[in-house]
Amino acid sequence: MSEQERRRINIGQLHDQLKAAVQAIETGDQWRNWLDFAGKLNRYSFDNLMLIMRQRPDATAVASYTTWKSIDRQVQWGERSIKVLAPVTRRIDVTDDRGQPVLDEDGHRRRRNKIIGYRPVSVFDIKQTTGAPLPEPARPTLLVGQAPDGLWASLEREVSERGYRLLRAGSERLGSANGATMPGPREVWVRDDVDDAQAVKTLAHELARIILHADDPDAPCRGIKEVEAESVAYLTLASHGMTTDNYSFPYVTHWAYPIAEVEHVDMAEIVTRTGRRVIDAARTILEATQTARAPDAALAAIAVRTQAAAEHTKTLREEVEAKALPPVERAVLLGVVADSDAYFRSQVQRSWVPEYLAGRGLGTAVDGHGIGYAPNGWTELTDHLRSLGYTDDHIEASGMATRARTGNLIDRFRDRMTLPLRDAAGDLVGFTARSGPDSDGEIPKYLNSPSTVIFKKSELMYGLGEHRQAIGLDSVPVICEGPLDAIAVDLVALRSGTDLVGLATCGTAFTVAHAGELGKTRAAEVCLAYDGDEAGNKAVERAWTKITDVGIKRVTIAELPAGTDPASLAVENPAELVRMVAAARSAAYVFADRRIDVAPIGDNVPRAYALFHDLVDWAQRLPAEERVGLAVHMARRLDIDPTDAAAEITERHPGFMTDASDASVRDHCVALREQIAYAEVDHDFTPQVERRTAQISIGK
Repeated sequence: MSEQERRRINIGQLHDQLKAAVQAIETGDQWRNWLDFAGKLNRYSFDNLMLIMRQRPDATAVASYTTWKSIDRQVQWGERSIKVLAPVTRRIDVTDDRGQPVLDEDGHRRRRNKIIGYRPVSVFDIKQTTGAPLPEPARPTLLVGQAPDGLWASLEREVSERGYRLLRAGSERLGSANGATMPGPREVWVRDDVDDAQAVKTLAHELARIILHADDPDAPCRGIKEVEAESVAYLTLASHGMTTDNYSFPYVTHWAYPIAEVEHVDMAEIVTRTGRRVIDAARTILEATQTARAPDAALAAIAVRTQAAAEHTKTLREEVEAKALPPVERAVLLGVVADSDAYFRSQVQRSWVPEYLAGRGLGTAVDGHGIGYAPNGWTELTDHLRSLGYTDDHIEASGMATRARTGNLIDRFRDRMTLPLRDAAGDLVGFTARSGPDSDGEIPKYLNSPSTVIFKKSELMYGLGEHRQAIGLDSVPVICEGPLDAIAVDLVALRSGTDLVGLATCGTAFTVAHAGELGKTRAAEVCLAYDGDEAGNKAVERAWTKITDVGIKRVTIAELPAGTDPASLAVENPAELVRMVAAARSAAYVFADRRIDVAPIGDNVPRAYALFHDLVDWAQRLPAEERVGLAVHMARRLDIDPTDAAAEITERHPGFMTDASDASVRDHCVALREQIAYAEVDHDFTPQVERRTAQISIGK
């Protein structure tokens, strides 16, 4: 028997097993058992989940033999594999509307994977292996009626991003229902007289309705629609460690049979279709709400290593390629980059760049910030540099050109606005280049010079080389996500006469090396002005810890409105950008408020003290004279007796009140401590009917 015939038979047998597994789901409890199984292995498709469940119903973490081996676990001798279906793909060219190949930035044909069939593959459950334990994702310990921190806020954000408004009401509006979705006014209602757990369950159900039934929003949530929405909510809650004991599902025939009769198909097909929809919708919600929990234990262990290694591998490859080139003196490489800069600047006035910048209120940056333009040709710059006497080795080693598959040099930057990047010594070492407003959406918006002997992306910040001296003379660096944002800060500061200078990372997160370079400037204060979205909020917290680690304690955050960035504000309301930077709050205060805002504390005293206990350590990242102020602020927000807060701080950090740089600062700390202890005369602390007191011992 040929290998192809054997594979066809094996696939046929797996399809028979799949059909039998689906047909075996008849009762509501069996459907619920499948949901429990799917919650453990939620990265798998519905079809493969059914195959795994039929062959190994006790499976909890499944991976291939090589995957287990790569994380130091060995499949035990004699164990029988679990068969699943894996796609067979073929690499094909990406073509345009005329059928012509699409080329990438380096002149190579762009390719993609196309599924052309399936093949059976072997996997094993963790119980079939021995070896090093897997990292266990943290699971919350929840009280009755409690929901995990941040889950409500994440679900609310997903509802909002789909164009719906979340509202709360009682029985006078919702009657006996816990929630409702109203497509006309695009509103989602959730009862306000239920506990946190029930509210989250209801919101997950309504979000599932929006995701699954947007094509028929006015249909009542009954039958198969109710099963789908409840199933997605079930998987969401279970994956976040919440109890699902109060869920029940009807017999499959009640919701699948009517559809099967109308469509003249087998009920198993309706069940399969429903299962696939539930898995896809649940995965959408979990990807948006689970920021820390791994979806699969085995692959999570590898994912951590793979993600960390990917960027490192790319950088190493570029560095190795740079070292493999014939050695070129630094002065020559700097000369190539400088002459490239001069060429780009000579081309800018005949390009789209001036009009584009003028439209964003940044027109004067063309001259003031040395902005240039790389022409849209394969060898425009390369030919120019050759005419100046540089060899191909010089041009390639500088990163200004790369080798095509033909072996010929082609320009790295084509049809891009160029912005110069300088190192710590002030030398021009490379560029970051932005694509045009009408460019192909599949190419990267920003492209940097590659790693070379003189260019290290992770160590460079746009604007730092130019502003290093000003920062040392007390100008406040404002760190942004993109170079145009940094330019906007520069121009607004110049017009308003404020001592601000714009900096930006270039296509990478803020690194320890960036913080180190910033620390060398002796900056007294740093302001972070990242985009006003969720990604920007997360990035700014990571940057804050790195900056304070190098000794810069006064770090503030300009809290930009959602959906804005410094560049857009510079056009719409430049005075507001200056005001927001000037009024920027201490980073520790901002992060503490964000954590408190999403924490489901309510009237739970232990939770309030536990959160205070976790957040007060952040004060160590503040200047000594500001630490007690943060503690007072958090006590006020959490409605904690300030006297108890002071006692908690003193016990955990004995030097907290007195660790200051001079006598005046220490006196200020003592005064604040007395303010805390004598709360009755502090009008900011309005006495409550029942002020919280430290009735429990937290972490002692």
